[in-house]
Amino acid sequence: MTSIQQKGISSERISQSTSVNVDDLECSICRDLLWKPVACQKCETPFCSTCMNRWLANRTITCPTCCNTYTERKCPPFVTKVLSHLQIICFYQANGCQEILPYEALDKHEIECGYQFAKCPGCQLEMLKKDFVTHKKSCELVPMTCKDCNLMYKRNEATTKHTEKICLRKQLKRLKHEHKESRGAIQKLNIELREIRHLYSSTQQTVITFEDLPSAAKNLLHMPNVYKGFRWTKISYMHELLAIKKYSKSGYVSSFLPGDSLHVAFLGETATISIEPPNETFSLISIMACAAWNDDLELTITAYRKSIEVNQHSVILLFGRPQRIMLQWKNIDKVVFKPSGGTAHPGCDEGPGAHVSLTQLTIDDLSLSSSDFLIFD
Repeated sequence: MTSIQQKGISSERISQSTSVNVDDLECSICRDLLWKPVACQKCETPFCSTCMNRWLANRTITCPTCCNTYTERKCPPFVTKVLSHLQIICFYQANGCQEILPYEALDKHEIECGYQFAKCPGCQLEMLKKDFVTHKKSCELVPMTCKDCNLMYKRNEATTKHTEKICLRKQLKRLKHEHKESRGAIQKLNIELREIRHLYSSTQQTVITFEDLPSAAKNLLHMPNVYKGFRWTKISYMHELLAIKKYSKSGYVSSFLPGDSLHVAFLGETATISIEPPNETFSLISIMACAAWNDDLELTITAYRKSIEVNQHSVILLFGRPQRIMLQWKNIDKVVFKPSGGTAHPGCDEGPGAHVSLTQLTIDDLSLSSSDFLIFD
């Protein structure tokens, strides 16, 4: 489709200088020159891609010519080759454009052509696109935004709605709001810091960092059935070298903490950690986690004691930025992690989605009979 017509190209727009027979280049649906053609796999009849999409949207999946069932394929090469030799007059010739372009360059030109009409967002006057920049500089009704105070106003309102006094007042109000938010964030961090210091001073803790697992530098590996006295279900791990080599665009790469373990654990679905006998309960103090592929991923953490839910906490994880999640859950025997939601981080559209990287787990210092060995299937 052209940028404006949304259908085939009229034969009248084919330049007379073109020495190409176009009789076989007609779309069987719109009867105009083929535009971005596709073809029927069985009979190889070409159609405009837009015409074919409309045909299929309003009918069963049948070929417009002779076939019972339509299966799409690329247009035959000889057709696209002939089309590429055509010279086409710009759609905006009536507005003054004198460009005659190769078939393949037409779409880009018509999107940018200065001879198409545009409407001024201020005075609503229609004019050629090429004249809009000059008009915008002088139009009294064009909306403007102050880069200092972010106030929106029209040019002719500058002396009434955007005076220097108003601008300074708006800036001061914004700075006060930012200061208030910053103070709140600092207070929150100070509270977390005091909690962490208190916990480290009053509790014998074990920080699980996965540093002593068998190397996963070549392939992703599943967590051992029993590790550090816990049973791990649907949790895997990887080495930093593997993350850099195979998942360089992911948040895994930046989830490795400087001077810490060369392994991180990760999960992409509901996963669990549970205590192994003879121990009956443990305390989960905190975890460090981040999102591996998505922005604003939600992680729901649920704690159980004898199959009864006793605690739950949900947090929004940042992409590739490990954050400490303070829990302080005591006397539990199982933890369930459930990742969900979020949107693909820029450049990670082909990633697996809601994956969570676990960098550390901090628990109370239990005397675990199985903490010194790993058990594999």
